[in-house]
Amino acid sequence: MTVEVYRCLSRGRWSVRERGRVVGHRGALCLRDVRFIVSAAGVARIRLRMQREVVAHARGVLVESEAVPAAAVRVRFDPYASGTFTVPDGSPISAAALVWFSPDGSCWAVPHPSECPPCVASSPSSC
Repeated sequence: MTVEVYRCLSRGRWSVRERGRVVGHRGALCLRDVRFIVSAAGVARIRLRMQREVVAHARGVLVESEAVPAAAVRVRFDPYASGTFTVPDGSPISAAALVWFSPDGSCWAVPHPSECPPCVASSPSSC
């Protein structure tokens, strides 16, 4: 089942939306085949009004949660700093193979090889 996930700041949990309707809130969950979606118009409104609203989410297939692997990178969204989801070095990320949403509000992703930063080794598995 394809769902959209975003952080509900007032509840301190992850909201799960299906077909445009919120179907639940979870402390933690995992998605596969994820696309990170951001509304550019929504980001502009946030910057203009200085008022938060849901303008970004992750869309993917809900799967059973596993432990976050060591190869996962932290993903963040800050509408005041960037109009995209970013990894720790500031580069944008638009998709990932797997994404974990933790109870502490952090989000961890295993990027697709095309989303990896330049690798030291020639093998994409080393990213």
